[in-house]
Amino acid sequence: IMITDINELADAIHENAVNKGFHPMTQGLMDFVSNQCNNMHGEVTELWDSWRAGNQCLQCDKPIELNCQEEELADLIIRALDVSRRLQLDIVKAINIKHEYNKTRPFKHGKLN
Repeated sequence: IMITDINELADAIHENAVNKGFHPMTQGLMDFVSNQCNNMHGEVTELWDSWRAGNQCLQCDKPIELNCQEEELADLIIRALDVSRRLQLDIVKAINIKHEYNKTRPFKHGKLN
C-alpha cells in the first residue's frame, strides 16, 4: 500500500521501526535522539560518498529498484519521520510553518555562499 500523507507515512515508519527493535524500552529519549542524529548523519555521509565515487545513479546494493541517491535520501527521510513520531511531533505542520518562514527570507539568507 502506497501512503501519500506524510503524517500517515511517519506513523507507518515508526510502527515498523518499533516492530524491528529500533525503540528499545530501556533506551531513554536522549540516547534515542543522539543515536538517530548520528544515524541521519551517516545517511548524509553515504549519500555524499556515492556522489564522490560517481555511483549516485547506479543501482543500490539492495534487491530493490532504487539508485544510490534515492536509497540514501529515502533512508534519511525515513529516520527523520521515525524521530518525529517518537517525539510526538506533527511533522506536516512543522514543515509547512518552516517552509512559509523560508519564503520570507532573503536570497541565500543574506549570505555570500
